[in-house]
Amino acid sequence: MGSPFTATILSSPVTIRLMQPADLDTLHFICREAYSQNFHHHWNEGGLEDYMDKVFGIDTLAAELSDPQIHYYTAFHHDQPVAFIKLNLHSNLPDAPPEKGMELDKLYILPDRQGLRIGGKLVELAFQVAKALDKEVCWLAVLDTNTPAIAFYEKWGFRFHSTTRIGYPAFREELKGMWRMQAEIKKVAVSV
Repeated sequence: MGSPFTATILSSPVTIRLMQPADLDTLHFICREAYSQNFHHHWNEGGLEDYMDKVFGIDTLAAELSDPQIHYYTAFHHDQPVAFIKLNLHSNLPDAPPEKGMELDKLYILPDRQGLRIGGKLVELAFQVAKALDKEVCWLAVLDTNTPAIAFYEKWGFRFHSTTRIGYPAFREELKGMWRMQAEIKKVAVSV
């Protein structure tokens, strides 16, 4: 899984790399930029910074980069970080065996780079990782109000599984609803 994944998207080179501890500064930058540019309006005052410090703080990311059960991949467009995914390699839907599932925990793209099909390449990479690890299910959680993201995931074979809610108090109450979605790995068409 350590080798770069390279694709040409709209005549522009995109490289996707597994992040290593030495990539901490790059990962910290893209996590904070991509998340905040997409979701700053979802938080009550002060909530965004608190969330980013907890979830994308240097210490948190350093610990996760050292955890063999967590993989971060960053997409580079013209050698600039533009998107990332976080995969929890040993995670499944509620009441299902964790060893049979993999969670696509985060997938964020800088808004000015959306539409370049980078998201599809990241999902395809997640499926490749899941197949290589002999997982049965890849799952994720998405805001139920984020209909473009839901449609995107459905295009890739994810289907509604159940509902849940965001637990962060400073997240706007009317936006806390989420869908859990799953894709059965044996049914998705990707090569390893």
